[in-house]
Parts: sequence; C-alpha cells; structure tokens
Amino acid sequence: MANVTDPLARPIHGTNPQNLIEYITRQRIYDSQYWKEHLFGCTAADVAEKAAVQLQAIGGTYGGNAKPSRFLCLVLKMLQIQPDDEIVDELINNENFKYVRALGAFYLRLTGRPADIYEKLEPLYNDYRKLKYRNPADWKLLHMDEFIDELFTNARVCGIALPRLPNRDVLVESGYLDGPRRSAVATLLDLREEDDDDDDAKYENRRKSVDKIELLLKRMAQDGNLLAQDALIERGHKLESSSVDDRGDELGPMADENEFRSDKPDISIHNDDSDKVNEAPTERESKKRKSNDKKKTKKKAKHFGSLFKKSPVGTDATNNAKTHVASASPSRDKDGGAPTGNDEQSEEYWNEERAKLGLKPLRK
Repeated sequence: MANVTDPLARPIHGTNPQNLIEYITRQRIYDSQYWKEHLFGCTAADVAEKAAVQLQAIGGTYGGNAKPSRFLCLVLKMLQIQPDDEIVDELINNENFKYVRALGAFYLRLTGRPADIYEKLEPLYNDYRKLKYRNPADWKLLHMDEFIDELFTNARVCGIALPRLPNRDVLVESGYLDGPRRSAVATLLDLREEDDDDDDAKYENRRKSVDKIELLLKRMAQDGNLLAQDALIERGHKLESSSVDDRGDELGPMADENEFRSDKPDISIHNDDSDKVNEAPTERESKKRKSNDKKKTKKKAKHFGSLFKKSPVGTDATNNAKTHVASASPSRDKDGGAPTGNDEQSEEYWNEERAKLGLKPLRK
C-alpha cells in the first residue's frame, strides 16, 4: 500500500501519474533505502522540508546498479501524492533553496499544461545559480537557466522521458499565450519608462546644481584662482577675455556685485571647441613659455659649442686673444706687400720662438 497512488489523485495525460516514470526505474526507487526510510507516509509539506534539508544534487540513476538519486525519489513521491497547484507554485517561486525550485520545475514539466509550463518556468531563465548534476558515471556543474532550457528542449532529462511540449509559436497562434517571451531586459525597460517622470525631475534638479557649481567656478577663475581654471578646463570650457556672464543672479544671495569690479580683466567661459588664442594668459602659461625659451637656448649652446659665447669687452681674455692674434699674424711692409722676415715660414721666426722657449736654434 505504501507504493500506491493517492485515490484522490487525478489522471495526468490520461494515465496514472506514477506511470510517467518507467516501470524499471520505478521499481528501483521502491527498493531503494532512501524511499523506505525517509519517504514512507510523507505529505506535501514533508516532501518540501526534505527537499530543502536533504537534497544536495539533481540527477537520475547512477552507478553500475543504476541506483536512483534522492531527487528522482522525491519526484516519484510528488507524483504519488499529487500536491496542490499552489504548493507547486511555492516550490517554483522559492528563491532560498535552489534544489527545491529545481524539484518543483521538474514536477511541473511532467504534469503541467503547456501554457502553464511556459508562463511559470520562463521567468527561471533569470536564475543563474549553480546546481550539482549527477551523471551515471560522474558529476558536473549545471546552472539553473541551463536546467530550465533542457526541460524545454530535451526529450529526456535525468533519465526520464518528458511529455511532448508544443512550440511556443503554436500556443501564441492558438491564443493560449500572449505574444513572444519577455526577457528580463524588456522588464527593466518597462520599469524605466514608468519612472520617466521621476527621472526628469531628478535630472532637472541635478542640472541646476551643476549650473550653480559652474557659476561659482567661473567667479573663482575671474579672481585668478588656478585650481578653478583647471577644473573648468577639465569640464570642457575655454577661457577668453570678453564680457562677464549675465547669469550671476542665479546663485541668489551668493551673487555679489562687488566681485565684478571694472578694474579687473573680464573673463567669460565658453564651450566652443574651435581653436582660439587666449587673450588673457595665466601665470602658469607665462612660466611655461619662459622655461621653454631657456631650454631652447641651452640646446643651441650645446649644439653649436662656443660660437655663441661672447667674452666681455676689456677683460684679460680679450686682450690676450688680441695679443696672440697680433703676434701670430705675419708682419707686412707699409705698402701691404709681402711679409717681412718675421714670417712664420722663415727660419728667423722659428729660431726666435725656440729661443723664447730655451731651445737651440735650427741647424742649417
């Protein structure tokens, strides 16, 4: 009597609900130790509790003797007692225990109507939690959305033949379903369209606060604050000497007319991307130009050597150079003719030079 279907259970697909699992697999479940010790005389509440506490993997039969898994035993117990539709929906909508959700989805795929299967299982595509799946020979990891996709597309899941499921297009054309499947992205887009009014108000408040900040930065830039000028340049503004911005009154009590004195150079901010020369250069730009000029001068001096060095007039170096040039240049006669005997090519010149150095004269 422990293996008999509930007398109040209605037929599923025109047959006994337990017949949805093959006879041989069903007999192995009846003979298993888990079925005899834990699932004898269980109600729907007991099945949900055991699925939450004891179920740690999904799968069909495993091992050389084709031993049934706990997941398969719980599925057969649900087919035997046939819980109410509200209980099955609670199992599917349970977000705390992923194996409880997988159990409810598998049971609904076996016993539910095609329209209910599409409506209740398609939202589970948004669940990406990992499930341990026990194959006949080994283990593998499977995500919840992959398991739901297998329930829709495969003919056999966990070793159990699933009832035939018509395509969604057929159900839409027949009027059982309304339009194509709605993804999670479409749901988010709908929520955003509903909140457009609130977003517009938030955007308007944010824009006003940003405008006030920019006005404050402009006034600080007019006073010569370099940090404010850098902040405005990072925001895409350019500095140009022109009339002062007329929106100074938007800040309310913060706007002070004494800040805009006539003796200060007026600076306006514009967002034009065209290349314009700034008529009021900042201190940083002038320092950059001076440093660049110094670098260019050093580079020229390094490249051309001492050609650009000028000795001061009247110094000893200049006088020595002039004396050396005068002594080294050959003496010429008054009429500008050929050089005299002090020519560098003559022996007398070289003998005089050697005598100065304390050397013997050249031999003839």
